[in-house]
Amino acid sequence: MSVPAPSPAPDPTPVPPSAPDAGVATRVSLLALVTVLAVDAVRAAGPVLDRAFTVGTLTVALTAVATFAGAGVLAALTLLVTGRRVPGTASGRTLLVVVAALGAVRLVTQAVHDEARFAAGLVTVALAVAALVLTTTTVAGRGTGGRQAALGLTLGSGLSAALQLALGTWDPLWHGGVVGTVTIGALVLVAVGLAVVARGEEPTGRPRRTWVLGPALALVVMMLANPAFAAAQSGVPLAAAGTAVVLASGLTAWLLLVPRLLARPVRWGAAALLPVAVAVTLLTTGVLALVALVLAEVAAGVVLAVALKTRRPAPPGIPRTALATGAVGLIVGAALLGYLLDYDVPLPVDNAWLVVLAAALLAAGGLRWWSPAPPPAHDPAPPLRANALRFLVLPSVALLAVGWWAALTGPEAVAVDRDPDTLVVLDWNLHYGVAGHTAVDLEQMARTIEAEAPDVVALQEVARGWVLGGGTDMATWLAHRLGMHVAFAPAADQQFGNALLSREPLSDVQVIALPYGAGPQQRSALTATVPGPDGTPVRVTSVHLQHRESNTPTRLDQLAALDAALPSDGPSVLAGDLNAEPGSPEVDALDAAGWTSALDTSGDADALTHPAVDPEVRIDWVLGRGVTFTDARVLDDVSSDHRALTVIVRVP
Repeated sequence: MSVPAPSPAPDPTPVPPSAPDAGVATRVSLLALVTVLAVDAVRAAGPVLDRAFTVGTLTVALTAVATFAGAGVLAALTLLVTGRRVPGTASGRTLLVVVAALGAVRLVTQAVHDEARFAAGLVTVALAVAALVLTTTTVAGRGTGGRQAALGLTLGSGLSAALQLALGTWDPLWHGGVVGTVTIGALVLVAVGLAVVARGEEPTGRPRRTWVLGPALALVVMMLANPAFAAAQSGVPLAAAGTAVVLASGLTAWLLLVPRLLARPVRWGAAALLPVAVAVTLLTTGVLALVALVLAEVAAGVVLAVALKTRRPAPPGIPRTALATGAVGLIVGAALLGYLLDYDVPLPVDNAWLVVLAAALLAAGGLRWWSPAPPPAHDPAPPLRANALRFLVLPSVALLAVGWWAALTGPEAVAVDRDPDTLVVLDWNLHYGVAGHTAVDLEQMARTIEAEAPDVVALQEVARGWVLGGGTDMATWLAHRLGMHVAFAPAADQQFGNALLSREPLSDVQVIALPYGAGPQQRSALTATVPGPDGTPVRVTSVHLQHRESNTPTRLDQLAALDAALPSDGPSVLAGDLNAEPGSPEVDALDAAGWTSALDTSGDADALTHPAVDPEVRIDWVLGRGVTFTDARVLDDVSSDHRALTVIVRVP
């Protein structure tokens, strides 16, 4: 009679089920870095897709749909290449392949220009969305994976915001040179290294609600990891607003590391709070908007932890994963581009509600009765490994310190030696920072302005967190770079408008609302006084009128409103993009009101200003009342789609 073999002894040191399992720090860190790369890529999609606007709005929409939906195709190809046909979920090897591919294409995008950058940038967007979905579902595909995935996404959001602050909101792709290349190279190198370490990962399933990554990524790009948006919406200085955004991600990470805090009232409260907080952020201004933004970030983290759990995994198969990934991409594209296209093709409702709808969609994904893997009674305290995960916020804190240092150590305006009886004024429509050759070259813009040594700069189409402009805070960046005082006035929204830069402090700053008329944008003018020769106050106004050719009646109404709001006495300079050519009814109305054109009286009256490359029309003007002009020139810089004008003003 045979004797049964003794059963193996149990493992004397089992890992408590509530403790993050071995490798959790690697997985969370990898997801955080992939999130940074995804946010970077989607934010860059704005300037990249702007190139298609020269063809038409429909072309932009179709290009965007193909790009974001293409994420599903790339996810399917990656799964097939790495032998995941049956489960249809990403393994560690799948992540290594997709992260390496994303890094390679992103580095190529950094190196090329013009048409090549346009193509590479779109491929980067699709790969970034695919990599984010595959990485998130791999991290979430385990017992406590929902919280781990939410933690990685939250830390990545905070890291992205901190990196933007450190770079002055000017992304590595557009920075170029050593700073941009080294920054993105380091991110790619560390991400690929972490993917190598995690190549043995094998998830147990994919969350059923993968689609929640779509509205989540849209909110992160537009608001939750966008310091420039926070500053423009709240009126709080960029460094302080960005600090609130970064610290909110740290607070959310702390909350996610303490499972017992995710009780049902907290989870349901977060789902109810998220769309409300987003609505308050978009529909109000001031400190209240910033507080609501912080609450929205915390609520989003909690909602993601619930939505991404895999208590009941999604059915297996590559087609299902591909469809889920494509849905994520399409939701991101619809939310971001739908919001921005409203300024050219108005929606029937305020476009802010499109973003609120995305928040409500995300909140709906986080409505579950059961909590994500509650800890057992024998393990009431967070384990050592969970405590160690708190150190993953340190990179964000370090970058935040760099951002503060850069904000506090800016250059000053360079003194110039010239006729003390004159004032130099420069006018420029910056096209939200995007050049026709697919670039956001803020440094070139600053050098062009600096070379003219202006006393006052009137700017239009200034972006402050606009995704179409790459998320930069142009007003703050240019003021800091040039050592000048700045005032900003919203036009289409708080993130897009007119600005004035001045060597001397601006006083009596006013925002003049202009009639909407035939639309499609709510325009405004920004006016202020600056010290002129011998201290004589000179009023300078930056204005941008409606742009459609058929909008002449609207522009005439806007000019009438502007003339009524401006004082009729004292020296004044009016500068801006009037979207009106010489001999037009708009210019005739200005002439009748006593305004004199600088180019027509002291420059080349045949000079053209738009488009910047091979200009065809003159629609940008500098005019004066109670002053004379001694010189006026159109500059040849092409870092915007308009050329700048610089004039010398003499005050009697």
